[in-house]
Amino acid sequence: MNVYEGLLEDLREGRVILTSKAGNRVNGMTIGWGFFGIIWEEEYFISAVRPQRFTWRLVKESKRFTLNFLSEEYREALNYFGRVSGYQENKFEKGLLHLDELEGFTAPIKEAHTLIECSVTFASNVEPFVLPVEIIDKFYKDHGFHTLFFGKIEKVLQR
Repeated sequence: MNVYEGLLEDLREGRVILTSKAGNRVNGMTIGWGFFGIIWEEEYFISAVRPQRFTWRLVKESKRFTLNFLSEEYREALNYFGRVSGYQENKFEKGLLHLDELEGFTAPIKEAHTLIECSVTFASNVEPFVLPVEIIDKFYKDHGFHTLFFGKIEKVLQR
Protein backbone atom coordinates (compact mmCIF):
# COMPACT_ATOMS: atom_id res chain seq x y z
CA MET A 1 0.00 0.00 0.00
CA ASN A 2 1.23 3.48 -0.88
CA VAL A 3 2.01 5.53 2.26
CA TYR A 4 -0.11 8.39 0.90
CA GLU A 5 -3.28 6.35 0.36
CA GLY A 6 -4.03 6.29 4.07
CA LEU A 7 -3.69 10.07 4.23
CA LEU A 8 -6.30 10.82 1.57
CA GLU A 9 -9.15 10.28 4.04
CA ASP A 10 -7.61 12.82 6.43
CA LEU A 11 -7.40 15.28 3.55
CA ARG A 12 -10.95 14.58 2.38
CA GLU A 13 -12.28 15.01 5.92
CA GLY A 14 -10.42 18.29 6.55
CA ARG A 15 -7.95 16.87 9.07
CA VAL A 16 -4.85 18.44 7.52
CA ILE A 17 -3.23 21.74 8.43
CA LEU A 18 -0.78 23.25 5.98
CA THR A 19 1.80 25.34 7.84
CA SER A 20 4.54 27.61 6.64
CA LYS A 21 7.10 29.96 8.12
CA ALA A 22 8.89 33.01 6.72
CA GLY A 23 11.27 34.84 9.02
CA ASN A 24 9.71 34.80 12.50
CA ARG A 25 6.15 34.56 11.15
CA VAL A 26 4.40 31.19 11.18
CA ASN A 27 0.84 30.31 10.27
CA GLY A 28 -1.33 27.38 9.35
CA MET A 29 -4.63 26.73 7.65
CA THR A 30 -6.88 23.69 7.45
CA ILE A 31 -7.03 22.23 3.95
CA GLY A 32 -9.30 19.70 2.29
CA TRP A 33 -8.03 19.88 -1.27
CA GLY A 34 -4.76 18.62 -2.69
CA PHE A 35 -3.10 15.99 -4.83
CA PHE A 36 -0.39 13.40 -4.28
CA GLY A 37 1.41 12.32 -7.41
CA ILE A 38 4.51 12.04 -9.54
CA ILE A 39 5.77 14.90 -11.66
CA TRP A 40 9.27 15.41 -13.08
CA GLU A 41 10.04 11.88 -11.79
CA GLU A 42 9.59 13.03 -8.16
CA GLU A 43 6.84 12.68 -5.52
CA TYR A 44 4.77 15.83 -5.08
CA PHE A 45 1.85 17.26 -3.16
CA ILE A 46 -0.05 20.00 -4.97
CA SER A 47 -1.86 22.32 -2.62
CA ALA A 48 -4.58 24.83 -3.52
CA VAL A 49 -4.27 28.06 -1.49
CA ARG A 50 -6.13 31.30 -2.07
CA PRO A 51 -3.97 34.45 -2.34
CA GLN A 52 -6.15 36.13 0.31
CA ARG A 53 -4.83 33.73 2.96
CA PHE A 54 -1.90 34.74 5.17
CA THR A 55 -0.46 31.24 4.71
CA TRP A 56 -0.27 31.89 0.94
CA ARG A 57 2.06 34.82 1.64
CA LEU A 58 4.32 32.70 3.85
CA VAL A 59 4.49 29.84 1.32
CA LYS A 60 5.28 32.33 -1.44
CA GLU A 61 8.09 33.90 0.62
CA SER A 62 9.64 30.72 2.03
CA LYS A 63 8.87 28.35 -0.86
CA ARG A 64 8.23 25.63 1.75
CA PHE A 65 5.31 24.13 3.61
CA THR A 66 4.60 21.32 6.07
CA LEU A 67 1.50 19.13 5.84
CA ASN A 68 0.29 18.13 9.32
CA PHE A 69 -2.17 15.22 9.44
CA LEU A 70 -4.29 15.13 12.59
CA SER A 71 -6.86 12.80 14.10
CA GLU A 72 -10.49 13.73 14.63
CA GLU A 73 -9.82 14.43 18.32
CA TYR A 74 -8.39 17.79 17.18
CA ARG A 75 -11.60 18.86 15.40
CA GLU A 76 -11.89 22.09 17.45
CA ALA A 77 -8.39 23.13 16.35
CA LEU A 78 -9.03 22.07 12.75
CA ASN A 79 -12.18 24.19 12.61
CA TYR A 80 -10.40 27.14 14.23
CA PHE A 81 -7.42 26.98 11.85
CA GLY A 82 -9.82 26.88 8.90
CA ARG A 83 -11.97 29.78 10.10
CA VAL A 84 -9.60 32.36 11.63
CA SER A 85 -7.23 34.47 9.56
CA GLY A 86 -3.53 34.62 10.34
CA TYR A 87 -3.71 38.30 9.43
CA GLN A 88 -5.90 38.80 12.52
CA GLU A 89 -4.05 36.70 15.09
CA ASN A 90 -1.32 34.15 15.74
CA LYS A 91 -3.37 30.96 15.77
CA PHE A 92 -0.81 29.00 17.77
CA GLU A 93 -1.11 31.43 20.71
CA LYS A 94 -4.61 30.05 21.39
CA GLY A 95 -2.95 26.80 22.54
CA LEU A 96 -5.11 24.32 20.65
CA LEU A 97 -2.05 23.03 18.77
CA HIS A 98 1.67 23.45 19.35
CA LEU A 99 4.62 23.91 17.05
CA ASP A 100 7.43 21.38 17.22
CA GLU A 101 11.08 21.73 16.29
CA LEU A 102 12.17 18.88 14.05
CA GLU A 103 15.16 18.94 11.76
CA GLY A 104 14.13 19.18 8.13
CA PHE A 105 10.61 20.48 8.81
CA THR A 106 9.49 24.09 8.35
CA ALA A 107 6.58 24.30 10.79
CA PRO A 108 5.63 20.91 12.24
CA ILE A 109 2.74 20.53 14.66
CA LYS A 110 3.45 18.33 17.72
CA GLU A 111 0.01 16.73 17.68
CA ALA A 112 0.21 15.56 14.04
CA HIS A 113 0.40 11.79 13.46
CA THR A 114 2.06 12.32 10.06
CA LEU A 115 4.21 15.17 8.76
CA ILE A 116 5.15 15.80 5.14
CA GLU A 117 7.68 18.49 4.28
CA CYS A 118 7.52 20.06 0.82
CA SER A 119 9.64 22.51 -1.12
CA VAL A 120 7.79 24.56 -3.73
CA THR A 121 9.28 24.21 -7.19
CA PHE A 122 6.41 25.66 -9.21
CA ALA A 123 3.17 27.58 -8.73
CA SER A 124 0.28 28.25 -11.08
CA ASN A 125 -2.87 30.30 -10.66
CA VAL A 126 -6.22 28.71 -11.43
CA GLU A 127 -7.47 30.29 -14.64
CA PRO A 128 -11.23 30.82 -14.61
CA PHE A 129 -11.69 30.72 -18.37
CA VAL A 130 -11.32 26.93 -18.38
CA LEU A 131 -13.54 26.25 -15.36
CA PRO A 132 -17.14 25.14 -15.84
CA VAL A 133 -19.66 27.75 -14.70
CA GLU A 134 -21.01 25.30 -12.09
CA ILE A 135 -17.61 25.16 -10.35
CA ILE A 136 -17.23 28.95 -10.43
CA ASP A 137 -20.74 29.37 -9.01
CA LYS A 138 -20.15 26.82 -6.24
CA PHE A 139 -16.55 27.54 -5.19
CA TYR A 140 -15.57 30.94 -6.59
CA LYS A 141 -18.48 33.33 -6.17
CA ASP A 142 -15.99 35.88 -4.80
CA HIS A 143 -13.54 35.22 -7.68
CA GLY A 144 -10.82 34.32 -5.17
CA PHE A 145 -9.19 31.70 -7.39
CA HIS A 146 -6.54 29.41 -5.88
CA THR A 147 -2.84 29.25 -6.53
CA LEU A 148 -1.61 25.68 -6.95
CA PHE A 149 1.69 25.22 -5.13
CA PHE A 150 3.65 22.23 -6.44
CA GLY A 151 5.47 20.94 -3.36
CA LYS A 152 8.22 18.39 -3.91
CA ILE A 153 8.01 15.93 -1.03
CA GLU A 154 11.31 16.15 0.83
CA LYS A 155 10.58 14.25 4.03
CA VAL A 156 7.81 12.12 5.58
CA LEU A 157 7.52 11.31 9.29
CA GLN A 158 4.84 9.01 10.68
CA ARG A 159 4.58 8.75 14.46
